[in-house]
Amino acid sequence: MTGTPRPEPSNENNIASGYTVPQEPDEPDFPEQHSKPYRLLVNVERAAACGFLVLTLGLIMVQVVSRYVFNSPFTWTEELARFALIWFTFISAGFVMARRIHIAVDLVASKLGRRGTIVLDTFALVAVVVTAGVMTVAGVAFAIEADRLLAPATSLPMSLVYSAAVAGFGLIFLHAVLHIYLNIRHPEVVPDAMENLEREAV
Repeated sequence: MTGTPRPEPSNENNIASGYTVPQEPDEPDFPEQHSKPYRLLVNVERAAACGFLVLTLGLIMVQVVSRYVFNSPFTWTEELARFALIWFTFISAGFVMARRIHIAVDLVASKLGRRGTIVLDTFALVAVVVTAGVMTVAGVAFAIEADRLLAPATSLPMSLVYSAAVAGFGLIFLHAVLHIYLNIRHPEVVPDAMENLEREAV
């Protein structure tokens, strides 16, 4: 028994520009299809997020085994797992921003037409840019001040932890600026991509 066939995208502007609307949330969207360096950046974010997640789970397993099997827990695994989780969170936030798949309340946007949706989305992105920019600058300041502090168990500089926020908010800032540019210069592709990802998430 075959499944229901997917509806084919019908936007002529997408066809003329060589843009293929992603059929899965994990497929590259418009900027990734038109820029290899940007696609590489997004893939690096995804790989790094996966790496930090695997590292976190691995460290937790080591801690559990050492504590309950060998009755001799390591002193550094819990702290290092916490740091890895922090990095995973911020790098993942950057990747999710790149693919525009953050959780969003679209109660207002669903009532607007295409133009109104783009205007509302651009306003939200401007707020994201301002917030991410402020947090990036503040994160740099905190990271510099925390460089003299060392983690108690691993003796790692605490600036390494604060740098995760700098990296995460910096990536969010970069992706949000790019999305604002796309909303202005290529408004014909933005709603189609967003609607497609929403359909896949249902």
